[in-house]
Amino acid sequence: MHLLFRTSCLFSCLLFVTVVNAQVAPEVQPNANTPVYKLKIKPKAEPSPALRYTLYPEVRTQVNGNAAQGYYRAFSPDWMSYRNDKEYSKKYEKWLSVPLKELDEKEINIPQGMLTQLHDSALKNYCDWDMLAKLRKDGISMLLPDLQGMREFSRALSIDCRVQLKKGEIDKALADIRTGLTLSHHLGEGPTLIQGLVAVAAGTMMFPRIDELISHEKAPNLYWALTTLPQPLVDFRTGLGGEVLMIDNLFPGMRDMLYSGKVTPITQEEMMKVFPLLEQLNVSDNKSSLKQMLVQAALVLNIEAAKKALLEHGITEPMLTNITPLQIIFMAEVLLYDKTYQNMIKWNSIPYPVARKRIKELDATIKKPETSVLSPFPLGTFSAMILPAVSRVMEAGPKMERRIAALRIIEAIRMQAAFDKAWPDSLEKITIVPVPADPFTGGAFAFKKEGKKITITAKVPEGEKPSTNNNFTYELELED
Repeated sequence: MHLLFRTSCLFSCLLFVTVVNAQVAPEVQPNANTPVYKLKIKPKAEPSPALRYTLYPEVRTQVNGNAAQGYYRAFSPDWMSYRNDKEYSKKYEKWLSVPLKELDEKEINIPQGMLTQLHDSALKNYCDWDMLAKLRKDGISMLLPDLQGMREFSRALSIDCRVQLKKGEIDKALADIRTGLTLSHHLGEGPTLIQGLVAVAAGTMMFPRIDELISHEKAPNLYWALTTLPQPLVDFRTGLGGEVLMIDNLFPGMRDMLYSGKVTPITQEEMMKVFPLLEQLNVSDNKSSLKQMLVQAALVLNIEAAKKALLEHGITEPMLTNITPLQIIFMAEVLLYDKTYQNMIKWNSIPYPVARKRIKELDATIKKPETSVLSPFPLGTFSAMILPAVSRVMEAGPKMERRIAALRIIEAIRMQAAFDKAWPDSLEKITIVPVPADPFTGGAFAFKKEGKKITITAKVPEGEKPSTNNNFTYELELED
């Protein structure tokens, strides 16, 4: 995967998260624009001790070392050769979608050595992908060839989990889920947003397996195992911080000039190196490849707007007289990028339900500026090209936490039913453990009990139309 095509990659990752939710869960039944997950559940008390079962490694089980190195070892050509089967994609779709009782584990040839390596790697006490130096050097040209393989690891763990569930090996199934969620957390520690989105996709692949585990007759109650997961499971702060390095690589020295007040000329030759990358970043409908000098001339038409932005920032007129119009334009683009991007970082630090409105407003401000004959590349064009899809990226993590919260409620229901010897008929009747709010909207999940069925619904956010991305329902068939 190549960061140069980051916009399309980001959307591909976001689409993959949606596909994962629908593709790999046999219990998912489409219902208009609301995904429905159907489970059969029985009352189940809290384990003793409460954290007898965990979904993230305990400190006592961890060992010193870098998890990333271990994950890379799992790429052994001998182990990964099972993917060479021309029918593999069809097979894994079948293994992940057929009812569990129909799964033929004899067909599955995922190497146990690879799975063991993944389990061992997940127990390391830190994860450093060793990418910062390369990101500084290569910027948006940095290659990420390993990301697709990391998603394959999640898929392999998900498949093996189903095999273990069919065998009734609950501890081994839990180990697969634990490793999958830990891999997701570790991927989120990478310094790019694409890694964060792949982390969400990887973790999301474990949710259907948790659904199946909860439905299993031997299933323990996982309320506290889910509650003690890292919060958030995928933290985008490192990725948000790392993305800034791409601008330093693309426009070297210009950010330092903006904030130090020491503006020095950059040679025309150095600035012209920007154009090949910027032309490839242009994902607009205009497919023509303009000559670099024509683009430069068009940019200079924005000189007055660029000067105004820099003067308001504190750069003085004498400083601007010593540099070329093109450098002025590029410095103004970096400034616009920083203002918008730091707003992203700032609102990412606020709980999503509170920040959501501001994030949507921010997203609207970075749409590519309107062009005209006099200004075919208006100020803000390049910063808009480079900035990610703000709202789509920043909602990915909260959507993941939303599913975890719904699973916690299901386990709270099972725990309360075991204590009361009766199923609760409202969320208010669940008093044995705290009932989480919806981390996506900040409100409560909808609860409805009819006979031997309970539905838990993550509601459509206010002001939005229902879609497969903004709501879901769990239908719980109650068994005594």
